Amino acid sequence: MKIKYIILYSLFACGTLLVSSCRKFVEVDQYDKRTLKTTDDYLYLLNNKSNFESSYVLPLITSDNIAPEVVLSASSAWGEIYQRAYIWNDYFYIDNQQDIAWNNLYKQIYIANEILAGVMESQNGTTAQKLAVAAEARVHRAFAYYSLANQYASVYDPTKAENQQGLPLLLTTDLFQNLSRVSLARIYEQIITDLNVATENLPNFPTFNYHPSKIAAYALLSRVYLTMRNFEESGRYADLALALEPKIYNLEDYTKDVTFPRLIDDKEVLLSKLSSGYIHGPINPELIALYDADDLRLKLFIGTEPNTYKGYVYTKPFANSLYYYNSYVGLSSPEILLNRAEVYARQNNVAKVVELLNLLRKKRFPAAKYKALTTADINSDLLQSVIDERRREFVGTDLRWYDMRRLTLDDRYFKPVSRTFNGQTYTLTASSPRLIYPINQEVLTLNPEIGQNPR
Repeated sequence: MKIKYIILYSLFACGTLLVSSCRKFVEVDQYDKRTLKTTDDYLYLLNNKSNFESSYVLPLITSDNIAPEVVLSASSAWGEIYQRAYIWNDYFYIDNQQDIAWNNLYKQIYIANEILAGVMESQNGTTAQKLAVAAEARVHRAFAYYSLANQYASVYDPTKAENQQGLPLLLTTDLFQNLSRVSLARIYEQIITDLNVATENLPNFPTFNYHPSKIAAYALLSRVYLTMRNFEESGRYADLALALEPKIYNLEDYTKDVTFPRLIDDKEVLLSKLSSGYIHGPINPELIALYDADDLRLKLFIGTEPNTYKGYVYTKPFANSLYYYNSYVGLSSPEILLNRAEVYARQNNVAKVVELLNLLRKKRFPAAKYKALTTADINSDLLQSVIDERRREFVGTDLRWYDMRRLTLDDRYFKPVSRTFNGQTYTLTASSPRLIYPINQEVLTLNPEIGQNPR
């Protein structure tokens, strides 16, 4: 029987990892016996940040947050994969190049499945401890499937989702299971099920922000329902998250001698996920023009780069004590506010949109320079006002790419994106199949039943 390599060699590497990484923590009777025995063994898999924190990088490049023209130099650190992604090429990877994002996310799903398959029967743990471990695994699996769906599957359309092509849905550790894709509706159904089950056994806030928590699950549910265009449910879960009073920093506190919190100490971060690579590139001048000159996000998280790119670049990873521009791609407190604001905008609730935008913006300006928005400032286009604030707040993250995709169903809120590279111009339109990433040929060679995405 042919062995299925859904995540290429990483699947078997993961199985080896589960044995080798746990071996020193578990009494092993024989080499070929199962090594995950105690509840603490499964908890170790969750505590190992390398299993779940590293994710993907290309949404930072394919979105219109990057400048419409990039002139590369020898010091740009943009390899061929990034260059192909920048122009939404037919393929991103060649020869034996690995799709790190696909591999990472399916590896996380595999480890989550391993936890869910065995933790409830594990030794030396209480039922409550086992349920908590299983709940964290479900959130990680849901985040991985949401990320995969918004890179490698169609834009979710509630009128078509039952027939839209989704992804291989793996819920067990069986290496011989069918890898044909299920519908996009089925993928989202599983995401929602995992998150709803998980919330019953999670603490309100995590001890460390790379652990899932109730507020993170609510935030992810709000994001998922926003993508599904179920705005009422998105708002409801945003309200549940806001009721837990998520932290929003006053950026003025960090403009003098106070260092911005490290990622692990950042209370705005509800679930820590990092890009799997680093991207250092010029920011779109159109995005820079959306910032007021006194906006502290422009000062703290965006810098100028006069040499390689000769423009503005995203620098928040350095403020968070990260290196090589590994950007934050997880869940955050500001996202909850802006999800709720978008739902209010779609309901034409002007007063609530103003209230929530001001709640965030008051923390993003010096007190002496802050001017509260009024109804008159945003009344001409409520939704555009929220979209613009999302662009300002989420610069340097994956969310702009996800927003671009879902806004293709909102007529005028998706604008075609054109960029010039090596003297040739490329354009991404709302109907373009390039809004879906290609499946790596290495994956298709080993698993032809998955099938390539339209190009």
